[in-house]
Amino acid sequence: MLSIRSAALALTVLVAQAPLRAAPPSTRHRWDISPFSWVQLSPAEQGAPANHHPLRVSTASLEQALTHARLVTPKDEAPLFGGGEVAELAKVLFEAFNVAAPGEDVELVSTSKRLGSAMDSALTVTARLFLLDGKLNLLVHDARLDFVYAYNMNFQMPKFEFGSRTKPSSVVLKTHDGEARRADWLVLPLAATTPATAPPAVPATPAPAATVGLEERLLRLKRLREQNLINEEDYAKRKQELLKEI
Repeated sequence: MLSIRSAALALTVLVAQAPLRAAPPSTRHRWDISPFSWVQLSPAEQGAPANHHPLRVSTASLEQALTHARLVTPKDEAPLFGGGEVAELAKVLFEAFNVAAPGEDVELVSTSKRLGSAMDSALTVTARLFLLDGKLNLLVHDARLDFVYAYNMNFQMPKFEFGSRTKPSSVVLKTHDGEARRADWLVLPLAATTPATAPPAVPATPAPAATVGLEERLLRLKRLREQNLINEEDYAKRKQELLKEI
């Protein structure tokens, strides 16, 4: 029993230390930022007009556009995304729009501690993005989704929704640089853009398996602790629960 446990822990350490190798941009359909943040390409909604993809948009113009998106609540108004969060998103959105086809949208899941305290839960923004007439369209379905704690207990991701051209969400947004086409839909101007060469069609990245191996679950738990998404006490408790499965 002890040798099996030691082998599992050793494998976890080796996997954690192994460098991540990014696939060539022309063949990618998903960009992982963290365990709870990513950008992916998906088929556009049925009946939607063709997007102006692929298009080379600078990271600076994407970052500036996202910075202007603000969330309105009954109590106050705040940036939809944080500063460091916007910078990371702009980098991967640059790659995504550079390879997206006219019939594809970009889906976004971005999780961060948004309430200003290290003790607060990490909250998630889910959104659909696409480019038309040199402008960034941002449709938000969830602005402050709280699911991380539940995931730490069962390792099951929720079924995310990303905003819709035809079905409004309950989110209310505003911007001082652009227009609000709908309460949950902003159209944000971008700096000059240039067409990109469309890559050959490639199959979409398959969805991850529902069942996660023990080593992968230990690795994910370690990443959550390193990113301060859970505290040391929760990490130790959950780790012991997982090791009992050996």
